[in-house]
This record gives sequence, structure tokens and C-alpha cells, in this order.
Amino acid sequence: MSYSQLAQMERYRILEMLLPLLLVVGTATATSQGSVATTCPIAKIEPQRLPDMNVPRFSHRLCYLNGELTVFGGHTSGFVLTRTAEYLKDGVWHEMPMVYNHDDPVFVPLRNGKVLLAGGYEKNLGIGQTYEVEMYDPSTHTFEGFGCLNKRRVHGMGIEVESGKVYISGNWYHPDGIELYEGKMQFAYVKETSEQRSLPFLFRTSDGDVLVVNSCHDNYGNSITSSVVDRVKGEPFHVPLLETWHPYLIHQGYACDVCFIGNEQKGDFAYLMPLKNAEGQVAIAEVRDTVFSLLPTDCLVPMKFGAADIIYNTPVVVDQSIQRGYVMGYDTIDCHRYILTIDYAHRPAQLKLYYTEPMTHTQSCTPILTPNGDLVITGGIGYRNTNFAPVAEVWLFPFGRPVESAEASSSVWWLWVLWFLLIAAFLIAFLYIYKRRRRLSSTPLPNVKSNELMDRITELMEKEQLYLDSDLNMSKVATRLGVHRNDVSMVVNTSKGISFSQLVNTYRIEHAKQQLLLNPDIKILNVAIGSGFSSDTSFFRTFKAIVGVTPKEWITQQTTDRL
Repeated sequence: MSYSQLAQMERYRILEMLLPLLLVVGTATATSQGSVATTCPIAKIEPQRLPDMNVPRFSHRLCYLNGELTVFGGHTSGFVLTRTAEYLKDGVWHEMPMVYNHDDPVFVPLRNGKVLLAGGYEKNLGIGQTYEVEMYDPSTHTFEGFGCLNKRRVHGMGIEVESGKVYISGNWYHPDGIELYEGKMQFAYVKETSEQRSLPFLFRTSDGDVLVVNSCHDNYGNSITSSVVDRVKGEPFHVPLLETWHPYLIHQGYACDVCFIGNEQKGDFAYLMPLKNAEGQVAIAEVRDTVFSLLPTDCLVPMKFGAADIIYNTPVVVDQSIQRGYVMGYDTIDCHRYILTIDYAHRPAQLKLYYTEPMTHTQSCTPILTPNGDLVITGGIGYRNTNFAPVAEVWLFPFGRPVESAEASSSVWWLWVLWFLLIAAFLIAFLYIYKRRRRLSSTPLPNVKSNELMDRITELMEKEQLYLDSDLNMSKVATRLGVHRNDVSMVVNTSKGISFSQLVNTYRIEHAKQQLLLNPDIKILNVAIGSGFSSDTSFFRTFKAIVGVTPKEWITQQTTDRL
């Protein structure tokens, strides 16, 4: 009997041991949580009126800097651009002159504490686009005009991937594309996008890439239903989820990382993204690197309040300290404001809808979290729903950061005990399987079998060129050969004295050398991808490690030798 067959028998044995406990815990969990409900818990919230801004605003930007609520630009009464900003300190709004007008600009709070503002409408009434860029320093409350966009923009979005390095995409009534800011006066062109987008979602990934995801509209206000996602460093790719679920309209720009739920220090990059289907039902998606999936919730996102339809119009604003997201909405009948809370630490995530008494304005900027965990909105357009009559109102929604009561915690103590028992059982089972595998894998394969298996691996590499698959791993090869992955690792190490990955990379580098010799002018990225590498960075690193020189130096050596 082979090692893989023995291992499979062990897995079945462990499953039989754990099945009764799994059934008990699963039943208990289902009983405590229930199935997905069609109705969502609802509660009333009393917003607090903060001092009005000096200038009525809409299409402005908002953030907290040094503990000060700060607003930038936008347009004011009459749909006239305002070249001002304001910050709230000691209950008073302090107005500041800006260098340029920024109505619906690119807005990026940077890690160094400053704020990058770029582009916006060129004229009153939302006409044209600008190239203009400036930086705000909250320590001095001053603005500095310093640069020029590569492409004039409005309704653009920007995201900082590392200190001082910002990617920008999105436009309105002008061509889209991706450009880069690296602390210089001129912004650099990066690439065109497969889709023309207005206010796209920008998501960072664990490998330093940036995804550019459709919002509701293209750059001319047409609806986008494409499921294609662009990325800065790679080719566009298709997301099946986006075939049936599409973003709803988020009219106001915001800081892209407000919906970040990951942990950058641990290399976990994840976001929450609001979507709706053809029937108008809203749901929340979780975007983890390049994987898009619907977030399971304990109830459907509510779409009505009484007879009024709820219109959600903001991204998910995340409070990471309590692992909760907020989405705001309104209705056009009674003028209530709505806040949907998403406690995403739970699986399924727990939803709750809060509503206010009727308020005087329907749309405002994306809400911002205060240092205490409350939500604040500023400005917006009034009950007449027109850009010509923005308001100066500022409202705080007192969510704070609730502490779970002892009664609620103790009510499910028995469920925690069951989960603890399950985890303990899994740990015991894991240690048992691990020891068995170590004992089985330590038995060397017979020489005849080892030689035969190595010949078959060589045949897969040289005749079928399996190494050209960038996702190739030992499990794939083992599956092709009908053996366990440990057999593959052992025979390669015994026969060649190297690891499986080193063997694959050796074949890839030899293939790359042939491509470079046949076509010296070929782009290095094309050689890397065509030889099975996932990126040019890994190709350069592997090439130098194996050959001893860079690809360019190797080509030069070959040319010199021929002469």
C-alpha cells in the first residue's frame, strides 16, 4: 500500500472520530444564530448638531487631521467653486485659503500626515477638469501648490501604496487612465485602463499591486456592468461575482482606505465593498487581494423603511478597532437618514439599521470617523436636491465604541466551550496525522521506483513543459503522477540534490535563455511571463541566483562570445 493511500485512510479515520463533535457544535451554532433572516434589527439614533461651517459646501472632501475635523474645497451656493478649506477647533470653524479650486478632486490623506489634493472641476457649474495639485500641511494649516497631473481630472481616486507613492485613476468627461505620484512636481503616466471609470474603487494587494474596480458609472455617466478589473502591475482579469452584483452610485469621492479591514503588518489586504443586483438588493462584498466574495450576513440588507425606499450612497466606512463598518443612506419621501452597521468580525456578519428623524438635507459627503468612533457628515445638498443650494450643516451620529455587556457574553458561554473542545480535538488529530506522516515519509522509496518517478517528472518538464505554468506546485505534479507530494519532494531532492522549486526554476531559466538568444530585443517582462514566472521581479531575482548575472549582463556576454 502506498504512502498516499495510507495517509488517506488516516484522514478518513480522523473524520470519523470528529464527526459527532462537528454535528453537535454545528447544530448548537445554527440554533444560536438561526438562518439568514429577511428582516434586520432596527433602532433610532439621535444625531447631534455641531457648529455650521462658514461656507455651504457640496462635492468637498472631509477628514480628521491632528484631532481637527477638516473640509476641503467643493462648490457653494449657486454652484460656484470655493477656493477655501475649514477646520473645526474649540467649537469654531476656521476658514483657510487654498491655492486652487478643488471641486470633486482626487483626495489622498498621506502617511506623513499631509493631504494630497489634485484636479477637480475647472469652472463653476461642474464644467471641465484641471491639472492643478496642492498639498495641505495640518501642522501649519497651510497649502502649497507644487505640481501638475499627467491628465486633467475630476471624479478621480487616489491611493497611497507606500510612503509618498500614490496611484491615481478615474475621470469625468475626459479619458481615464492610471498615473503615479512619487513626490515630484510632474505626475507620471503608468498605463491605460481597459474600462473608462468615474470614481473607481482602488484596492491594495499583498504583493504591492493596486486593483482598479468599476464604480457605478463610466467617465461619461453611463452605467458599467462589466466584470473586468484592471490592475497596475498586471493584466485585467474577470471577476464572476461582478457579473450579477454591481456597485451602486457613490457620488462623492473619499479616502480609498476607509473601507480597509485587513492588517498591513501581517500582509493581509482586504476591503469591504457595497454592491447591488438587478433587483436592487444591496449586499456587501469582501475583497481579499484578487478574490471577490459576498460577505455572509445574518439578515438581508434592508431596502425599505415603511413605504420609503432606502437609497444607500456611501462606501463602507470601517472602524477597525471594533471591526464594524458603516454605510449611510437616505430616502426622498420622509428625508430620514439611515446608517447600516456591519459587525464583520462575526460570521455571518451582524447587520443593524439605524434611522433618524427627517433631516433637512438628503446627500452629503462620505461620513468620517471621529477619534471616539462616532460618525460625522458635513454639508450636502438640501431638500431641493440641487447643486445650487448646498448646506453648511454638520451632524454627528453618536455610535462611539460600545462594550459588550456581561449578560450578552455569558449567554453563549456554552458555545465557546464547545468550540474550544472542537479546536482541541483538531489539534490532537493534527498531531496524530503529523507524526504518522513523518514516520511514513521517512521511509525511502526503493531505488527502482525513485528512478522511475524521476524519469516521469523529467518527462513532464521537458516534453510537456509544465514549468511554464506560473502556478505550478508539487501538488499539481503529484496529482498528474498519482503519487503523494512528499514522494515528489523526496525523489527530486535525492536524485538532483535540489528542491522541487529549484528544479522548476532551472527549467524556467533555461527556457528564458533560449528566448533571449532568439530575440534579444524582447521585453524582459514578456520573457518572464512566457517562462512561467509570475512577475519580472521574481524572474530577475531567480535569474541572477542561478546564472550569477542579470539577464542584460548575460545577453551582453553571449554577444561578446559570438564576436
